[in-house]
Amino acid sequence: MAEKQESTVISDDMVFKGTVETDHAIIIEGKLSGTVIARSRVQIVSDAQVAANISARELDLEGTLQGNVLHADSVILHSSAKLTGDINCSQLEIQRGAKLTGTTVMK
Repeated sequence: MAEKQESTVISDDMVFKGTVETDHAIIIEGKLSGTVIARSRVQIVSDAQVAANISARELDLEGTLQGNVLHADSVILHSSAKLTGDINCSQLEIQRGAKLTGTTVMK
């Protein structure tokens, strides 16, 4: 039997403040402030606004993030992404048009 793929969604009509910690993927469509710890993928969609420090296996950023990526295996900044903060990751992809203000450390 195949494993069920689970994800947590912060929908576009939600405002979340606090710490999110999960083993599953997180899709952020609304506003979030605090801390995100995901042992899977974090996707921040194009209209989402996040003010948080993030630790994740993968970060897929299309929206706005103000905060640091404390640890990620891979980070993708899509053309609509705006990140103000530092990135600590193994792999980084920055698409044309993405905005990054901060430092990057790749290990």
